[in-house]
Amino acid sequence: MAPPVQTDTNTIDYTQAVHDGIVVLKNGVRVINSSPHPFVFDDGTTVPSCGISLNCDFVEKETTPKDIFSELTFVRVTKMPRTEGIAFLDVVPTDVLVLGSAHAAEAYGFPVVMPVPTPDSKRGSFADRKVCSGRFTVTQTPPARSGVSLDSL
Repeated sequence: MAPPVQTDTNTIDYTQAVHDGIVVLKNGVRVINSSPHPFVFDDGTTVPSCGISLNCDFVEKETTPKDIFSELTFVRVTKMPRTEGIAFLDVVPTDVLVLGSAHAAEAYGFPVVMPVPTPDSKRGSFADRKVCSGRFTVTQTPPARSGVSLDSL
C-alpha cells in the first residue's frame, strides 16, 4: 500500500493510501482496513492493512464510588479520536466501511466498524480467524466525521 504523503509540515495527504487500500468483497461491500492485521473474510477475500492505523487517545475521568468501595478510585475511560484519524476518514468515500479495532470503532464511530468473526473461528488465533463478509459491529459513538451516519445510508 502507498504510504501517506506529507504535503507540508502540518498536512498529510491520505488520498493514495485510501485509493490503493479499498477492497471490494464478493457481496459488493467496499472496505478499507485501518488495522495493522489483515482480515480474511468468509468469501475468501483477504483485506490487507492500508498502512494507516486509526489511533485514539484515552481520557480518564475519576468517579468516586459510595458504600463499601469508598476507599477506591474508579475511572471512566473515553476513547477520543485524533485529528489525523479524522483527516484520514474525510478522504474515505462515504460508501466504504473502515475496518478497525474496538478502540477505533468506539473513538470514531461509523463508518469505522469491527469485523465479526465467523462462528467456527471465534476462539482461534487471530492469524486463523475468518470474519463474516455480511456482518459488522458498530458502536453507539456518534461519527467523528460529519455527514456520515447509519441513518444517512
